[in-house]
Amino acid sequence: VAFEYQPLYDSSDLGPADWAVLADDIRANYLHFDGFVVLMGTDTMAYTATALSFMLENLGKPVVFTGSQIPLCEPYNDARRNLIMALIFASRDTINEVSIFFHDRLLRACRSTKVNTHRLLAFDSPNMEPLATIGISIDENEHLSQPPARGALRVHSRMDTRLLTIRLVPGFDDRVIRDLIEHSTKNSLKALVLQLYGTGNIPSVKDSFVQLLADATEKGILVVAGTQCHTGHVMLGHYATGRVLQEAGVVSASDMTVEATACKLAYLYGRGDLTNKEVGGLMGVSLRGEVTPVEAL
Repeated sequence: VAFEYQPLYDSSDLGPADWAVLADDIRANYLHFDGFVVLMGTDTMAYTATALSFMLENLGKPVVFTGSQIPLCEPYNDARRNLIMALIFASRDTINEVSIFFHDRLLRACRSTKVNTHRLLAFDSPNMEPLATIGISIDENEHLSQPPARGALRVHSRMDTRLLTIRLVPGFDDRVIRDLIEHSTKNSLKALVLQLYGTGNIPSVKDSFVQLLADATEKGILVVAGTQCHTGHVMLGHYATGRVLQEAGVVSASDMTVEATACKLAYLYGRGDLTNKEVGGLMGVSLRGEVTPVEAL
């Protein structure tokens, strides 16, 4: 069965309200089908698929996202193979989670990110192997499979997106961030995600910046540290600057993608039953396979 949403939107226009529609439609049809394929534009596919992975709790069926770099109407395209393989994976019962199929691999949605605008291998999961790759045969990495669902499907359609992501650059003026924090209220900003250098470092001479992060924590804003590196993870206790951030109340995003970090925060705050401390504690806990446990890093 095929269902087309009207009107059609560019993927850049999709957001939490559209993610909720997708999640609710999967819930409404969950008992009628063995799997689901979602076709959409690639620009925000990693965000949409990641969000769905958090919104669909106890998912026991495959939900496969795919699209293409070259439209299906072109004589040479990647759309046909991507669609066929997405349908194949959606019809199997071995990988029951939200995923993205693109080019020659099936990726865990909440580990995925778009890495190229002009090549057919447009998506990757930097800190995890693909769930499966295709060649002459389909090769599944069975050791990566999620445990079976423990109960009935639960859909969390509310995402609290009162968060902001900032990528630091050398020589940045932290007064801009201070103004943001000082003029925000508990109802206007819930979390601040900082993409830092390397394993989670900042300039050691910027004591004022560390203080403003401590002030943000004091105001009830959760500060989360991610890395600008494509692979690897944040280690706040590894260097002196990282330890200072820990003391200021900053929480590590570990090896999560920025998509997973943002969507996980939106999901946790959207639940409405967690304190800031509880949300911070859950950032390092794997809920959908989005983060590597500390002991495995």
